[in-house]
Amino acid sequence: YSTGQPCVFIKMNRVINFYAGANQSMNVTCAGKRPQHYRDKGRLIPKDGRDEDAENLGHFVMFPANGNIDLMYFPYYGKKFHVNYTQPLVAVKFLNVTPNVEVNVECRINAANIATDDERDKFAGRVAFKLRINKT
Repeated sequence: YSTGQPCVFIKMNRVINFYAGANQSMNVTCAGKRPQHYRDKGRLIPKDGRDEDAENLGHFVMFPANGNIDLMYFPYYGKKFHVNYTQPLVAVKFLNVTPNVEVNVECRINAANIATDDERDKFAGRVAFKLRINKT
């Protein structure tokens, strides 16, 4: 944090009997994303269609590489069966966020059977947050 390169952890909740599918990969992706409801309430979008949040987010790295989630965590059968279960997580380190600008960030867990585009459950498989690096 002191260098202006914060790291956040994206953790998947325990979902009993969730199985990603045979030979199906799972990974986390993050992007700067202006929420749709801001667009609808008159927030201006540049004429060239750029999303300023994506530009202001800059580069980031993920650990493990590419945001991959190991399938060894699935399926999860509950606390009685998996006493010492550790939930999978991915660390995201933001390297060069534009200083003094609030950036909307959305991270998603991508898998064949996780619906991340359901508008009735906006946070199924995804998390949205605001990131601001203050520098004087």
